[in-house]
Amino acid sequence: MNIIRPAKKSDREEILSFCINTFSWGDYIHRVWDYWFRSGRLLVAENEGKKIGMSHVAICPDSKSMWLEGVRVHPDYRRSKIATQLLEKMIEYGKKKGALQASAIVDVTNVASQHMMEKNGFEVVSRWAYYSTADGRPGRKRKKRSAARLATVADLGDIWEYLQNSKIYSLSAKRYVKSWHWYMLDKKVLRSFIRDKSVIIVTGRRPINGIAIINRHGYWDRENILQVVYLDAASVRPLDHLVSFVANIYLDGGFKELQVVCHNSKRLTSFIEKFMAKDEEQFLLYNKVFTAKAAPSR
Repeated sequence: MNIIRPAKKSDREEILSFCINTFSWGDYIHRVWDYWFRSGRLLVAENEGKKIGMSHVAICPDSKSMWLEGVRVHPDYRRSKIATQLLEKMIEYGKKKGALQASAIVDVTNVASQHMMEKNGFEVVSRWAYYSTADGRPGRKRKKRSAARLATVADLGDIWEYLQNSKIYSLSAKRYVKSWHWYMLDKKVLRSFIRDKSVIIVTGRRPINGIAIINRHGYWDRENILQVVYLDAASVRPLDHLVSFVANIYLDGGFKELQVVCHNSKRLTSFIEKFMAKDEEQFLLYNKVFTAKAAPSR
């Protein structure tokens, strides 16, 4: 009989023993286990004392959503509905914490996980692509002049108006990326990014022609990485200025790697592929909104 329970410190090595070749490049669970153990709810599936699966659920900053991740099942126990059991326990935990919806990403090649999500009522709300210079192609090796600039709080209204009319913002499910969690990009979050000097804009005939949001602080145990966590441009020209500005920050800052995570829009991806490696991964962003229980009749 399978038991789903909170993880113990002693579970770590046995779980990591089968979290090795999940992807073509390996896995990342060994890098996040300790962090996940301290935050959110780290779950372990056990069968007669043997650890056979794991997953992690975290409550998002808005306190209304939960993020589901890290579902892993021992190869000998796959197709035994263990992943579904883990999913159910994660959702149960999130609901108790007050979450009204759940989100997760699934690699476009992971058909089994896609079927599981859809069978459990999740829908694809956005499609994303990931690029990196880690393969040795550092993008632009020389600085290039750019008409883009860092946004100020005075630009907040114009940026927000641009996003409200942006097709890419809508197709992105109004999300940005932080530590491989997709969160809502609302006006309050946008303001905090501006104050952190993380918003880059291009102006022109219209107040705003494009926007990029960056993360200079890395994630997990990777600190020397520059990330683009949201990218949006009205046309190729402002996109060129945005990417050039980011590339200049990358070159000036001595970062080891540049990553771009953006909506899988042809306008964006075809341009990025001109100076970075072809997308390493593509993701489907799934979401499920829970129906509120009706109040008992009197």
